[in-house]
Amino acid sequence: MKGKFITVALGGFFVAVMISVLSAQPEKITLENAGAYKKKQRPPVLFPHEVHMAGDMACTDCHHRYTNGKNILDESELEEGRAGIRCRDCHETGSRVNLRGAFHRQCIGCHTKAKKGPRFCGECHVRTQPE
Repeated sequence: MKGKFITVALGGFFVAVMISVLSAQPEKITLENAGAYKKKQRPPVLFPHEVHMAGDMACTDCHHRYTNGKNILDESELEEGRAGIRCRDCHETGSRVNLRGAFHRQCIGCHTKAKKGPRFCGECHVRTQPE
């Protein structure tokens, strides 16, 4: 008898929750600056290179050229303005790992491993208000 009561009570609670969720009026929910949310795709990330370099990271933590599973990139190759040092130079559309995949794998992987820095889409892909 006690088990049946608990089952009925939990069932009633579930029904009450579902009714409240389903009766919500999404058409009355408004977003501040709703015009900035027209596109489903989020804007590109503004990468603060100087913030990352101020920590204890090495250039080769991000920049790489792998041969036989080893990063053989020499940091002396990473001079500002030098051709071929930007991520997009190797991670282009159609490459084994495209630019989006490379950023997501590298950035999210590092932030998750370090347990610091942004780890959710909206923390890096910040929507700005139109001027």
